[in-house]
Amino acid sequence: MNQLIRGAERSRCLLRVGRQAFSTSESSLAVGAQNLTQPTWQAESANRQSFPIVTVHRVLRNDTLGLNRTFSSLSAAADTVQSEDGQEQSSEAEERAPSTLEKAGFSNEDSTPGHAIAILQKAAAKGKGQYIRHSDFIRLCDSSRPGKQKDAKVIATALKEFKRNNRFTLQVEGSRAAVDGMLRSMKPSWKVQDGRPKVRAALFVAQQIVDETTGLYFAAETERVDIVLKDLRDGLLEMEENGFNLRIDDVGDEDDAEDKEEPSADEKLLRDALRLTERVVKSLLKRKSRPEWDMKKRAKRKYLKYLQVGSGPRHHTTMPYATEIALLIGGSAVAQETVVSPFADFKHTHSKKTRSVELFEMIKKAEELEEAQKSAEAAEAAISAEEAARKDEESSEEGEEQVEIHGGEGDTEEGTGPEEEKKD
Repeated sequence: MNQLIRGAERSRCLLRVGRQAFSTSESSLAVGAQNLTQPTWQAESANRQSFPIVTVHRVLRNDTLGLNRTFSSLSAAADTVQSEDGQEQSSEAEERAPSTLEKAGFSNEDSTPGHAIAILQKAAAKGKGQYIRHSDFIRLCDSSRPGKQKDAKVIATALKEFKRNNRFTLQVEGSRAAVDGMLRSMKPSWKVQDGRPKVRAALFVAQQIVDETTGLYFAAETERVDIVLKDLRDGLLEMEENGFNLRIDDVGDEDDAEDKEEPSADEKLLRDALRLTERVVKSLLKRKSRPEWDMKKRAKRKYLKYLQVGSGPRHHTTMPYATEIALLIGGSAVAQETVVSPFADFKHTHSKKTRSVELFEMIKKAEELEEAQKSAEAAEAAISAEEAARKDEESSEEGEEQVEIHGGEGDTEEGTGPEEEKKD
């Protein structure tokens, strides 16, 4: 009995497969006949509408990973089709539904990023099934106010929370809006005496770029990273002009220095600048080296899901900025170890040695300046030592003369004492 039932089920499956094959062949024949009767351009448009999504990974000229998609039947724009009579027939797609912020009446002039993130959090709460639109995130970033550091922190929080909880994939336009909004809010809108506020603003944005939980690592263009490094370098130069000593002699881990005194706030700021500059360069080199090739299948799929830009550091903008920052804080040896050597040893720069030659020339000039400064300091120290020795000799001679004078007076007094006693 069981064998009879299994045989009947198998015959049903074969019949169903045969029907599907017949329907598929019939539809393919109809499409082929339509392509034969239609002109070439109409056949191509029909094929695009029947297969609307085509995904191709390619590398653009500016080392930017892009996705080439054709959404002919899914686009919101009007599709114009020319008929045989030469008249254009436009098929208007359905209008896009208003976004969450549009429904709430959000405006960039009267509202803040705090209001926007509160609205989006309520709309995208668990159970409602609404995702964060990219246009809403851009409006959140554009509403940041100059000089309000709280708005920059709200943008950073939105980046982390939307990526973690709402499957939000940050795109290139959103990364531009996020970086510009955070820089605008972190920089003071009033006049400052030195460059420390600009340094703090650049460090805050650099911290968000190297942190993969925000998504800026996957979507931030190299041009935006250059803006951050340039602000950091300009802030350090302003600090130097105002009398700050930027050079740190002992550049190492703060955890290793247990017996040392706690560094000052300015020294912590400089150490953070050097540490984040090194991390930014290494993050860009990592992104350029295509690490997904060495990943397993699931990790690779997750990495490529978020990856929007695959460009690395530029040899004429990014690397000179990072090298100057390292030279200002740590000197030539630290700059070569943390910035120049990783870029020169990178596999994509072996064939183009001119990219690292300029950086090595900067290091060489810095070494010559450091040697000249050391020789000048040694000469000054020798002169000061000679002066100190001469002063010691003069003071010792004066002391000997005083001792001789006091010693002669004592002898005369001792000599007169017994004679007076004899006379008595």
